[in-house]
Amino acid sequence: MTDWLPADVAPFAGISWWAIAGVFAAHAFGCFIRGAFGFGSNMPIVIITTFLLGPHHAILLALLTTIVAQSNLLPSGLKEADWQVTRPLIAGLFIGTAFGTWLFTILSPEWLLLVLGVLLCAIVLMDSFKVLQRLTALVDLRSRRLAWGFAFTGGALGGLGGAGAFYFLVVYLKHACATAAALRGTNVVLSALTMATRVAVVLLAGRLTLSLLAEGLLLTPLVFGATWYGAHIFKTSTPARFFAALQILLLAGAVALIVKGIGRLA
Repeated sequence: MTDWLPADVAPFAGISWWAIAGVFAAHAFGCFIRGAFGFGSNMPIVIITTFLLGPHHAILLALLTTIVAQSNLLPSGLKEADWQVTRPLIAGLFIGTAFGTWLFTILSPEWLLLVLGVLLCAIVLMDSFKVLQRLTALVDLRSRRLAWGFAFTGGALGGLGGAGAFYFLVVYLKHACATAAALRGTNVVLSALTMATRVAVVLLAGRLTLSLLAEGLLLTPLVFGATWYGAHIFKTSTPARFFAALQILLLAGAVALIVKGIGRLA
């Protein structure tokens, strides 16, 4: 379909039509989640599309499409965010994201696949067993040092794996934000910061190509539609059962990435 275009510009060059359909479905699903809850889109997108595109390609394309989704959410996020909670997290999130994204740019595909599987598996298990909630019961969640540590760690994880930063950071934000709307708005603003940082680092590393940008443009209408629909049903959402089922699927996918990574390194 794009054979007439130069290889460095053609979107999804050499990728089968069914794999492209899977990429579109994964991005629609992930952006629906982001629209509804203000975070959480990248993990399902990255896990599913890594099998279809490879880890670096999957993570970079997820970054481009979630920027589109975030631009749609940012105006309401800026109004709803709790800025007393947001401001102390900015420096830690910026530094952690830059560090994690730098690691992403230097890892080989084989090691990135294995690291990605282990990282996402650990995040899902920590979230399922509420490990961070148990730990934070022993400390003062109002501590600025603790907030900075959460922000740095979450940013590093998100920069390296392209997903998971806010599965980690949301433990603190749930406690710090007074309402669901403030939590969602704060998530949106902080997610926008991490995305801007990641884009700057991958641009400096020469990782963004014209073909990736073309793929992002092709996905843009779908991303807007899925994000809008997720935001539209936010007020009537009951996320508990949905996230329980999602965790099982994400854990299975993360384990499969680990197995695949070990196979490539063996």
